[in-house]
Amino acid sequence: MIDNLYTNPIVSFSRAGKTIVLGRTPSDDVVHLYGSTGLGLPPVQLAFSDRIGGDGSVFRGQRYGNREVFIPLAVWKKTKAEVTEFRRRLYHELAPHKGMVNIRIVDPGTGTSRFIEGYLKEGLEGDFGEDFRGNYQSFGLTFECPDPWWQGDLKEITLRLNPGVKPFISNTVPFFPVVLGRSAAQGTFNIEVAGDDAVYPVWEFVGEGSDPTIKAGSNQFVINTTLKAGQKIVMDMGTGMMTPDQWQNVPLTSQPFRLEPGRTTLTATMVNATVDSMIRGTYRERFLEGI
Repeated sequence: MIDNLYTNPIVSFSRAGKTIVLGRTPSDDVVHLYGSTGLGLPPVQLAFSDRIGGDGSVFRGQRYGNREVFIPLAVWKKTKAEVTEFRRRLYHELAPHKGMVNIRIVDPGTGTSRFIEGYLKEGLEGDFGEDFRGNYQSFGLTFECPDPWWQGDLKEITLRLNPGVKPFISNTVPFFPVVLGRSAAQGTFNIEVAGDDAVYPVWEFVGEGSDPTIKAGSNQFVINTTLKAGQKIVMDMGTGMMTPDQWQNVPLTSQPFRLEPGRTTLTATMVNATVDSMIRGTYRERFLEGI
């Protein structure tokens, strides 16, 4: 039924600020066709060793390999020239030498929006056969994705050290505000990490204040330094990159840590925090499937 088309996923490609959105109805001139693949579990690689002196084998481990995502689409235009122009747009905006393409799938039925990044592998070789009819042409685009996990929208955790003032709450970005005292600023709060894999937030420590610290369970990361008003340090827990580099002020007991899916209790502290001091973390949840 035509009504069901409106509940189909919305597929789009984007890179460098340019986006191509595939339609879902017969009235659209560019349409996502049935037949997409690579939207569920990524390829599984299992390792076994033969059991010496016995039957069978010993399981050594598993990992997810590169994922291929296949997206079929069709274009209808009024003229052959318009089809040619659209095909040239695909060439330029999806060419692999320009980097990875963001493939996003929005599911109206569940409200999820997830994306994966990959290099175009095949589908735009310029072969004109049965799939080409002058003002009509269909394509089957295959992308190779080095990271097989789908990612969600950017999430933000904001701890604003603002004594005696109601914290600002954004209407567009979800976060967890906490009001702390001025001299010994400390707050404990719970967050829920969705998805199927751990996340590594990028933490931003903004002064004024000393010895900014973030804790989760037995994990702790502290920088023994003093930040001036407006001064900040950015720490990527995934890569270990710190800007500016303050690793000389990080004690050996501090290590970058991740947040597991589910509920996590965080404790953040900053000595002598002022009204403008804050600790903020951003991350993207990771999912096994796109839809």
